[in-house]
Amino acid sequence: MRVPFRRIICAALAACLLLPSGPARAEGTDIAALQARLISLGYEIGKADGIIGKKTSAAIALAQKLLADEGIAVQPTGIPDAKTVEQIMKEENTALLKTLVKGSWGSRVKEAQQTLIGLNLLKDKADGQYGGNTETAMKAFEEYMAKREPEKIRPDGKISEQEYLLLTGDLTGYGFEAPLCFDEAHPEKLSGAYLYAEKVCLINASTGEVLLEKAADEPAEPASTTKIMTLLTALSLCDPDKTVVIPEEAKDVPQDSTLVPVTPGETMVMRDLLYGMMIRSGNDAANAVAVLCAGSVDAFAEEMNKTAAKLGMEHSHFVNAHGYTAEGHYTTARDLVIAARNGLTQPLFREIVTCLKYTLPATEKRGELPVNVKWEIFNPLSPYYISHAAGVKSGYTSTAGFCYVGAYQENGITLIAAVMGGQTRNMAWTDLRRLFAYGMAMETENDEEEPKG
Repeated sequence: MRVPFRRIICAALAACLLLPSGPARAEGTDIAALQARLISLGYEIGKADGIIGKKTSAAIALAQKLLADEGIAVQPTGIPDAKTVEQIMKEENTALLKTLVKGSWGSRVKEAQQTLIGLNLLKDKADGQYGGNTETAMKAFEEYMAKREPEKIRPDGKISEQEYLLLTGDLTGYGFEAPLCFDEAHPEKLSGAYLYAEKVCLINASTGEVLLEKAADEPAEPASTTKIMTLLTALSLCDPDKTVVIPEEAKDVPQDSTLVPVTPGETMVMRDLLYGMMIRSGNDAANAVAVLCAGSVDAFAEEMNKTAAKLGMEHSHFVNAHGYTAEGHYTTARDLVIAARNGLTQPLFREIVTCLKYTLPATEKRGELPVNVKWEIFNPLSPYYISHAAGVKSGYTSTAGFCYVGAYQENGITLIAAVMGGQTRNMAWTDLRRLFAYGMAMETENDEEEPKG
């Protein structure tokens, strides 16, 4: 009897499905209980739902790798075979399975990364993914600490449970010159090593004296702190009380740009456009300002470069008005404080960059538009609040990092600081608080030393 070809194929497929494709999971394994055990060990896999999804499989594979590295005969397959389940459930393996290694992920990794960043050992972001850079940073930490706590450290780039407790504990007594270990009670001892930002400059605004600097002349992307120069240049070229019509170029900005928004054809007063540009950091407004003041964005950028040259900004070059990443667009921390210092001597510039709330009047295309600054340093309820802080401009892109130029006024003293290349806003606020406290300590000390009479 002839068997149809289709039936032969179906039978063959059925036979294949019955064959094992690799190590099978332990028969009768309570997957939910295994997941609960993994969760208790710190593996972030979601709920113990009894389903072996991608996260559960990845966690099993990671646990298998840790076990295999200790000579236990399991393979990192991600499949809960009998040997694997037995070893994961063993209480005596708890410390081993809590070890963080390359490939680990989650909040414990992120916390460790934040500490390594605060120790100036890790330059990446704290993303919760244990990669090669985190491993290298951890090795550096282990090598340093092995000389001080040899019984707690094994320099292998892995974070044991004991090392994790040490890493996330109080490290102030171990001699690290790093942001995490700065003694806030002694602001006068601040140095660049205790700041998170890659590039820093602090000056006395009255005298121009540099009080502290860190890579202050290394060119870097300024992001939207560029708009300090945009405002300075615009005020030298245009009448702030003139009524203007927003040009088409306002919409010619990168897709993920911050917007006021302003609309081509919209009629408004230049002064309002400038407020919107600085408070909302609108790239659309910056383009509009450039075209209205110089005829084109390129022509305005040339005017910005002329202004920078006049001010003695020796390491700056601008190719646009908004600060979005572009080849040939750069400045330095020193040049930014030079620009801000000059601007703060001008009443309208000072009024705009220190304004926290403003309402753009209604136009034919929209109603009134309130804009406001929401930075934590101006919020008295925030732990990052800085009393006496004033202005000036923030900026961020993924490649520039977080940048900020700020002023501080107390007891007749005005300080201006620029921080560039910060990983987070909060790190920038911490740097600013330390810089301003240091500046005041230095200026107060100088006043006390001056002869009286």
